[in-house]
Amino acid sequence: MISPEEGVTTTPDALRVSPEADQVTGRCDCCGRISRRVSGTIETADAVVAYQVWWTVGHIAEHGAEIDLICGRWGDGTSLSDRFVVRLHHFIAATGPWVMVQDASLADGLDRLAARALRREEIIGTPRAAEVFALYDAIALQDARLAELFDAPAPCGHCGAQTERRKLESRRGCPGARRGRTI
Repeated sequence: MISPEEGVTTTPDALRVSPEADQVTGRCDCCGRISRRVSGTIETADAVVAYQVWWTVGHIAEHGAEIDLICGRWGDGTSLSDRFVVRLHHFIAATGPWVMVQDASLADGLDRLAARALRREEIIGTPRAAEVFALYDAIALQDARLAELFDAPAPCGHCGAQTERRKLESRRGCPGARRGRTI
């Protein structure tokens, strides 16, 4: 994994995002809108992290998005046991976009990419937390396909219904992509 202990920066600008697949994965049970999954890689000179982001189009305010980071060693001579999954949940709060670490799982085909899913407590309070948030910031800043995640209307305080459409502050104008985070 990209790691401060290995001397790799956790500055999002030092990470290069390469968007790859983009697919419709089904329809939302409650409204029939499409669900979407995009994937790509995040690279430095020495490391690669794969990512997948899942959400229902038009439902970011109600349901948010799931982000899976597949971390570890890739390439010749590596196996599933060299990689693990970290799960983030991106959501829109009244103050704007937030992200939180969740327990990961190897469901939805992730078992073909990694052998281990990290629990929340294996990240929070460790050097991995800074890495994970830098990876999140990098994909938020560099993968244009995720614009809907940051331009979603705020949920209503009572019921979660959309009450207004508002443009959130640009992520590109803020060094380090400072958005709300929850730990």
